[in-house]
Amino acid sequence: MTKPPVARLECLKCKYFDYRMSAREVGELVPGECPQCGEDMKVAARELPKRLAEPLALVAKHFKISDFVTSKDRIKFEVAAPNSKRSFRSLLDDSKQKGYLPVMRGREGELRLIMMKYPRVSKGNIAVNLLLLGATFLTTFVAGYYWIFDGKTLYAALFSGTIMLMLGTHELGHKIAAWRNGVESTLPYFIPAPTMLGTLGAVIRIKSPIPTKEALVELGASGPLFGFLVALPLTAVGLMLSKPEIPPVGDSLPFFPAIFVMLQLLTFGHVPASMTINPLAFAGWVMLLVTMFNLLPAGQLDGGHVARGVMSRERHYGLTRALGLSLLLFGLFFPQLPLWIFGLLILLLFRGYHTGALDDVSKLSKRQKSLAAVTFIVFLLCLPIPSG
Repeated sequence: MTKPPVARLECLKCKYFDYRMSAREVGELVPGECPQCGEDMKVAARELPKRLAEPLALVAKHFKISDFVTSKDRIKFEVAAPNSKRSFRSLLDDSKQKGYLPVMRGREGELRLIMMKYPRVSKGNIAVNLLLLGATFLTTFVAGYYWIFDGKTLYAALFSGTIMLMLGTHELGHKIAAWRNGVESTLPYFIPAPTMLGTLGAVIRIKSPIPTKEALVELGASGPLFGFLVALPLTAVGLMLSKPEIPPVGDSLPFFPAIFVMLQLLTFGHVPASMTINPLAFAGWVMLLVTMFNLLPAGQLDGGHVARGVMSRERHYGLTRALGLSLLLFGLFFPQLPLWIFGLLILLLFRGYHTGALDDVSKLSKRQKSLAAVTFIVFLLCLPIPSG
């Protein structure tokens, strides 16, 4: 490992200073190089302070450094490596042990690295998770009892238990993916709500940066796929226990996920105009629509994580804005579908860029590309179709 030449440059006017890769001698003038005021700088010293020497040594161990410059809380490098993907993963492992966080980006055909202090990860309070879990069981039961199944205690309990199982499995998928990829995350936070369903779903909070685009795809895909795989058989069983009404009685559900329609065709041989729906099937209907929304390739949604792993920051931002506007306009022509609500939420909630993974340069493996493709197929299977 060759130690790169270092110089401390100080501005003659505003006294700004930084450390750079430079072979200039002490006292040498560097015209117009101050990034703060644009005035001349002078080489003041040739030694790198201890706080910067360690991260510089870490990067030099895994990459060839062509240039670097320091700022107050980070060092920016221009680097090269025969296998940048492997070199970054090795650097990430070494840096984390030393308390540093590397970020790799591509810019104008060059490889850029940023080294900074690793962010402090706060501890969660499991009592909050348990309290919200119990409250959501209660609110989903109350919603089932009063608003969905007209005072049928068993049906309300089945709905509550089934929707909680599906939501929990969805979050378990995220938790497993986070553990597999060395990402710190909380336990699930279930969200009780005074709505007709009794809940606004559940979330886990990511507490540390996502290392690679492959990890980003896996984290985004795992929850919806786990939830979908559990919802599918439970929905099928629920439809077997449901009863089509002939002639139609009352109102039907306003729309069905595409896979729900397929299961109806397999179960009844047709799509009933109305039916007495079993709580398992109704919970499955809800979960399939939740899965569809989560898999929209926008912003910080699960599908947004997958899309961001596949495409660049700028293209994903453009897709997010275009998708939000399209869904909003589409909802005006098909008011029976709730897509306009999704479009409005996307436009309101996701106004900035998705930051992506620490390594936002390396290409996805074939396995992760296949995972992204499967996720897109599940998204299509969950798209709503108007009833009737």
